[in-house]
Amino acid sequence: MSESAGCLDLPPAPTERLIERKVALNGRILEFPLERWLVTPELVVGRWVADQDPRAISRYPGAGGFTSWGVWWPGKPYSAYRLHRPDGSLRIYRLDTVDQVIFDGERIEFHDLLLDALIRPNGDVTIEDEDEVAEAIAERQLKLDQRWRIDWTRDLYANKADLLVKRIDAAIEQAVNAVRNGSG
Repeated sequence: MSESAGCLDLPPAPTERLIERKVALNGRILEFPLERWLVTPELVVGRWVADQDPRAISRYPGAGGFTSWGVWWPGKPYSAYRLHRPDGSLRIYRLDTVDQVIFDGERIEFHDLLLDALIRPNGDVTIEDEDEVAEAIAERQLKLDQRWRIDWTRDLYANKADLLVKRIDAAIEQAVNAVRNGSG
């Protein structure tokens, strides 16, 4: 990972903002304010800075100083987060299985399909929320195409984590370079 991708050599953050809007299966909505680093038809990259989110400390005790890069590919069934400690070091990658990813110019909105994965810096992968997926299937809350997305991403998380990490890092590097060059 390059220094800029690792947050050690970032240009000044962009002043433009966007909102991350996560819609749960039950309709619950969570929103997060992000720095707007890159927006193209194929890629949206934002960065959440805990100290800039007034609700962060109450919602996430101990979050002070932490940052999280969010990466969305509107055509893909997953999104990614790269979380960093206050000193800038990599903490973990987190991936969400998603549906209906839409960017309207101000908000990146997506529907969360429950299944998540954690990829540690050493490459170990943990797939999370399998129990929630099984429950949602049993309660017929997931459509067939959503179940396909979940199955496809489960396989991807388990077998292609190294490629996903490279893709996430490349997207963040692209965003950092775009801001550095004034084209974000």
